[in-house]
Amino acid sequence: MKGNPGFDLFRLSEEHEALREAARALVDDKIAPRAAEIDETGEFPQDVLDALTAADLHAIHVPEEYGGQGGDALAACLVIEEVARASAACSLIPAVNKLGSCRSWSADPTR
Repeated sequence: MKGNPGFDLFRLSEEHEALREAARALVDDKIAPRAAEIDETGEFPQDVLDALTAADLHAIHVPEEYGGQGGDALAACLVIEEVARASAACSLIPAVNKLGSCRSWSADPTR
């Protein structure tokens, strides 16, 4: 990559890259194979929520002091994006968790 590597604002941190890889692996294994069926039936995909919850990816933005992973806004976006890559419907699980809870425990707009 060209430019100043010490000032690369658009490169993900190693932690964010690892998160994206973990989310992608989960999506490829648990969500992508069921995406068409989920869309066809219109049923809530409880198994997807269970898989995201087991991997601590359903609400990654929740602060550690409240039992969450303490991820920042970019972490939440990465998870949502990876889930949406396979299923837009399933991406609403982490997206709505972020949307509905981001102000209830913190006045920090970056969370």
